[in-house]
Parts: sequence; structure tokens; C-alpha cells
Amino acid sequence: MGLKHPAMLTTAVPVLLAAVTACGASLGSGGRACTEIGAAPGVSLTVAREFVPEVKAATLEICWQGTCRRSAVDLYPGQDTVDLGCDTAAPEGSCSATSTPNGTLTGFAAVPQLPEGQVRAAATITRLDGTETETGALETATRMVYPNGEQCPGAVPQLGLTLDHAGLHPSRR
Repeated sequence: MGLKHPAMLTTAVPVLLAAVTACGASLGSGGRACTEIGAAPGVSLTVAREFVPEVKAATLEICWQGTCRRSAVDLYPGQDTVDLGCDTAAPEGSCSATSTPNGTLTGFAAVPQLPEGQVRAAATITRLDGTETETGALETATRMVYPNGEQCPGAVPQLGLTLDHAGLHPSRR
């Protein structure tokens, strides 16, 4: 069985090797590669442990410059990450961690077109007995998040809020 186009093979292999070498050189020359990982603009909500027994569901309303967006927040049991350490300090070693419930509820509401800067946030809480309670409005600011670092694209504004008996508060960072 003979090759029909041996000249194409002899040309393609060096071109492929040159391309692979060039890619490796650009990554290894001190620059940092940007991935396709992105983030969604929106608001994360943590229901404080002491308030969880009273909360069945939550809806957030975020407003800015005459625009308001309401979003139901799917709440899930909150988790803390526990570092289990590394088996070696060598780069080829492995490290591990585990999650453990922390008694909170957490969720995220995507908010398309959420701007960077000042917003007004409020929550409507559905209690276990079905009644609803609205929190007072909170004036706060979103912050840009950079899932790949500030030098890469994909940055979006996000806001972290905590809900407790007193209402909404900015989450600690």
C-alpha cells in the first residue's frame, strides 16, 4: 500500500512541529494562558445558619438606574471546604480537600446586564408557613470578578449578600 501524496506528508509534519513548538514557546515565555472559563453576572445569597429554620425560599430584587430585575434563588445546603493536606511538597504530588455542611443555605441569581457599581438590593422571604416577608432595601456595590485573572477576558460584576434576622448585608470577602 503506497502513499498517494508523500510530498504533502513531508510538508505537513514540519509545519505541525513548528506550530506546536511556537505554541509551547509562547506559553513558556512568562506569559499566562487565558482559559475559556467565565463567570455569570449576578448575586450570591447566603442565608445565615440561625435564620435557616425560618426560610423556605427567597427572591432577590436588584435595581440600578431605573432598571430592576427579580430572580428566585434556588437555595442549597451551604458547605465549607476542609483542607486535607498534600501527600508531598513536590509539584507532581497531590493535594485533597473535602466539603462539610455548615448549616447555611446558599444560592445564586443570575442578573443579566448587572452593572459594576452601586445597586439597590431587597429580598422577599417565603417562610415555612407560606407567609412572605420583605427585607428593607440595601444600597451596596457590585464588584468585578476575574475568573482567569485581571489580564484575561471574562470578567463580570457580582455581588455577595447574607440574609439573617436583621435583613440583607454585604457578605464578607
